[in-house]
Amino acid sequence: MDTQRRDVDREAVAELQSSVDTNDVDELAARLSSDDSDERAGAAWRLVEAASSRPESVRAHLDSVVDSVDDDDIWVRRGATWVVAELAERQPDALSVNFSELVDMTTADDPLVRQNGAVAVASVTKRYPARATTGLSRLAALTDDEDALLARYATQAVRDVTEAIAARADDAGYPMLVRSTEAYAELFPDGVEVVTVGGDEAPDHPVYVSFGQDAPVRADEAGDTAVERPPDDLPAAPSVTVTRADLDPDLQLGSTPLTTDFRASVTDDTLEHGLVTFRRLDATDAAVQEAFRDALGQWAAIDDHDYVESVLGAGEDWAATRYDDGDTLARRGAPATVAEAVWLVDCVTRAVSYAHARGVVHGGLYPGVIRFLETPLGRWDAPLVADWGFAHATSGFRTPPIPAGFAAPEHRDPETYGRFDQSTDIYGLGALAYYLLTGEQPVAGGSVIDASVRNPALPESVDALFDRSLATDKQARFDTVLDFQTAFDELAADLGGGVAT
Repeated sequence: MDTQRRDVDREAVAELQSSVDTNDVDELAARLSSDDSDERAGAAWRLVEAASSRPESVRAHLDSVVDSVDDDDIWVRRGATWVVAELAERQPDALSVNFSELVDMTTADDPLVRQNGAVAVASVTKRYPARATTGLSRLAALTDDEDALLARYATQAVRDVTEAIAARADDAGYPMLVRSTEAYAELFPDGVEVVTVGGDEAPDHPVYVSFGQDAPVRADEAGDTAVERPPDDLPAAPSVTVTRADLDPDLQLGSTPLTTDFRASVTDDTLEHGLVTFRRLDATDAAVQEAFRDALGQWAAIDDHDYVESVLGAGEDWAATRYDDGDTLARRGAPATVAEAVWLVDCVTRAVSYAHARGVVHGGLYPGVIRFLETPLGRWDAPLVADWGFAHATSGFRTPPIPAGFAAPEHRDPETYGRFDQSTDIYGLGALAYYLLTGEQPVAGGSVIDASVRNPALPESVDALFDRSLATDKQARFDTVLDFQTAFDELAADLGGGVAT
């Protein structure tokens, strides 16, 4: 949607912006927490300008912006959602893990917030085909919106997003198939195969998208196997130890609530190819710093596992790991096939089981802590679990310490539900498996939506696994990671993607 045509009182925006006397992104993000609603709104609308010219800087404060989407003040909500829309257009990977919040924006009472939500949903859906069912369903519904501008935009967005996804699918050799209720079947462009279904067949998703032979279908519906498969071998981690003096950080890759991550150069004499990921601790609180150091010690004790990210060096306020270009599952989004999703769950579960056997708890599993190791062409990239213990350190200044859509009850209220422990990791594995199989975070609006509703291709039997692994009461979850793994392995055959070894 043309930003110049969205419904906004530009004089009111200019007045709010004038109430804030800085353009510094860090300062603006801090003022989103001001007690003064005009100051919060002014900061949000100045961040709109920054998001269009300096998206990387604003991205570092995405959590604060997303929190402001629910602000009590309408002008704060309007500004914050506009920032989200700007970032989604420019860097859709930043919003991939927040997709449910983007969809929620499109149901807001305020027309401008709905418009911003539509822009954000369209941008992320276009980039991530795994979001196509939910994204196109929401955009299709918006074509009936009472706001004429939004309805026109949504109509065009359905066509544009479908064409973009279909082109990518064709290039990859997986033709796109759309199942749509009759009300929306005419929205889709020529050249895309559309099957009209009855409204009672798709009550939650009036549009359902699949991709050729590798659509996430049940085993008895699957055709040929996928072209890609797990790697035969994984590259060994570098057998070096780097010191702070060896490192020259030169490019920011991203950030977490606890650290800012950089690409860092290392001399070729120390490390072949000369690059590592440098993790700089940003917290200054002594207790958080101590928890960070303890976490690094725990992490280093189990980083000899194939699917655990390697710690190449660490200090009081930093760590260096194998270079990954900031590539995480949160940035990539869910895989295109059930087979790869099942394999990824298996890999991560093995890493967590290995850690638990050695007394190490991760405490904060979510897509942002899953990094990737590149493998040969035709093989799936291998997942590496990183940030062991970081959630505990982060909990010293932030609740919950991980994104809300993946947070266990004990992350939100440890006094009621207890400390982070092995049961927290079982919840985290369930949340990751849910995300990998549906492309959505499990918790939306304070409750877990059945995975078979999120992705109609999944059998209903999958819901029982998530009912147990994502239970509020720790005692109701699987007793051990091995129990979770056994249950998931039994389910894998029904998913059409048995665990590969």
